[in-house]
Amino acid sequence: MSYKQKLIDFLGAYAKATVGLSDLEQLFRGDAIDYGLFAKWVLELESEGILEPVKVHGRNGRIYSLAYHYRIQKRLIHGEYIRELHFWGSKLHATIQLDSYYHLGPYKWREDLPYIQKIDTYLKKGTLPQSHAPAPERSYELVRDEKWLSEQGGQALLDRIGVAELMKIVPVSDPLMLAVNPSIGFNSNKHLHLIVENKTTFQGLVSALPKLPFSTLILGYGRKIIGNLDMLRLQYPIPHVEHELFYFGDLDLEGILIWHDLQTRFPVNLAMPFYCACLRKEATEGKRNHRLNEVALQLFTEQFPAHEAEKINAMLREGYYIPQETLRSEELIEVGRDTIWDQYTQSLK
Repeated sequence: MSYKQKLIDFLGAYAKATVGLSDLEQLFRGDAIDYGLFAKWVLELESEGILEPVKVHGRNGRIYSLAYHYRIQKRLIHGEYIRELHFWGSKLHATIQLDSYYHLGPYKWREDLPYIQKIDTYLKKGTLPQSHAPAPERSYELVRDEKWLSEQGGQALLDRIGVAELMKIVPVSDPLMLAVNPSIGFNSNKHLHLIVENKTTFQGLVSALPKLPFSTLILGYGRKIIGNLDMLRLQYPIPHVEHELFYFGDLDLEGILIWHDLQTRFPVNLAMPFYCACLRKEATEGKRNHRLNEVALQLFTEQFPAHEAEKINAMLREGYYIPQETLRSEELIEVGRDTIWDQYTQSLK
């Protein structure tokens, strides 16, 4: 990837509408690039209309003069990016799905593309695996790197492009901690799965699971769920049916980041009725050691009505949070039981 393309990808994924010159310079800190080259790329993006100078903030007055702040014209970036996805969509094996990259953005796409091309080459050979194999074995077969699937995001990529099940991979993850609902038969055409971040919430719901519409209740154990969720297909082996995943975590920066990182690997919905019930409770002060991820927070709050999104933003930026334990067992059960989850999932699409 060229340095200019790196700059374009950064702008496409940037959470704000304007960007400071210092932020652009920071992107190349550590690279052996002089100011003249850097300015050339920025001025090219100015001439292409991708970067629009904020005139009231002025320019730096150097030989290659750059504005101190720029507005990002993302529609121009995304237009070219979408054309690129369409091109590759027509070129790659028909099994490979690129839909997730329309919202993941160009940076993740360019990071994944070399591996997608290797998967494409493998698929075009015409022979799919006939039996399951351990992740390191299959990883080496696909990309000539035995650690790619388990340690370098390969499993997530296969999930993103829709070919994970075809590869018949036995993951090296720890088993999921889950409870199975005995009242929902395996013959059902649709299965709902609820992931909760903490043990207290799991225990509050598990005794009432037969009264709830979820086929499984899964204990996330914080960030552990990100590496373990691919075990669900082996521990709950019901193929050729529709599965819907829901996540309910703490209303704090870490809980939001867990959901964000999880949904880059799997199609996981926010269990909104539980979060909305939490928002009716009083926030508490603390957890100032959690890091703020602007992209994760934006994607999370976009799921909520405007007034609730504003409340969440203000609460978290002021150092407050709401743990999922704020809901008593009776309240958890009431929300899980009384929500018409089938209709709710349709409203998300």
